[in-house]
Amino acid sequence: MLLDPSSPYSELQPAPFFMNDVAWATAVSSLPGPPITDQQALDVMRWDLGLTKARPDIDVAVGSGEGFRDRFVAASARKADVDPDIFWHMLTLTGYRHSTKAAYYAVAMQMLRRQMAEVPARRHAALGIDAATFQRVMQAYHLGQVPEHDLRYLSTLVQHRLIHWRVGGKASTGLRELPVAFRIARVAAAYRDADGYFMGAPCTPDALPDKQVAGSGQPGDYRDLCLVAATDRAVHRWYLQEVRNEARLRPDRRHARSSQLLASLIAMVMPLFEMANILEVMEAAVADDLLAADAIGVDEAEVAAERADLLTCRIPE
Repeated sequence: MLLDPSSPYSELQPAPFFMNDVAWATAVSSLPGPPITDQQALDVMRWDLGLTKARPDIDVAVGSGEGFRDRFVAASARKADVDPDIFWHMLTLTGYRHSTKAAYYAVAMQMLRRQMAEVPARRHAALGIDAATFQRVMQAYHLGQVPEHDLRYLSTLVQHRLIHWRVGGKASTGLRELPVAFRIARVAAAYRDADGYFMGAPCTPDALPDKQVAGSGQPGDYRDLCLVAATDRAVHRWYLQEVRNEARLRPDRRHARSSQLLASLIAMVMPLFEMANILEVMEAAVADDLLAADAIGVDEAEVAAERADLLTCRIPE
């Protein structure tokens, strides 16, 4: 599906060979819902498999980038469907040194905000939607002020969505919702662009990789990627390496207590990052037994399932 699979900046194959196979036509024609064209089906596959990019006003509408202070930052953050206030606050709690963790929790907070908005408040307690967690996190000044319960709660929201991909969900931007692994990676990419580049930006102003500065994504090439011009899959590979790099940072003794907390959080969520590698071979959970009962709708079924995960799935410490 890519012209150059070895390049993080690869363009797309205009018409992959499998589209000429009779099985493709059969699959497209048998999809549920209104009929779609071959091109529409291909576009959905490209998006869900992480083959698209985040170039401002090419792949993602950003305008002036208001709220994110920079058009490149805005493009990655908006593709990940994270609001500016959550985006910047989570970075404040962790700092750039642990920005991959900030990205993880930013997506979790956005999930929680959406649940709070879509489900009536009178149903929050019954469905395990903890609005108090959202308020406590947004009022904290550093990560050490966030109760362990809240971090575990947010981690479980992400874990659930990594395992149970909500196929075809609509983001607040109007775009198709990215799989959560790519959302987290895109937020981390936005933080990297917000931090700036000491040796020169890897992207040209028109969102192309600068051939003199940008990395190739190949082993041994330690130059920075032009993240908005890279595919979601390439950004996700970069992100996994960034997680490992941040986990290897040696703590400053003056901040030993907070550093120990950060290290324990990394240990807690690392298994989830690895789970994202097999995202495309997981069968999506597109139906739930709860929907068989007409008493609740799709949104309530989603959060009820997440409540069940909270009770039965624990993150290893």
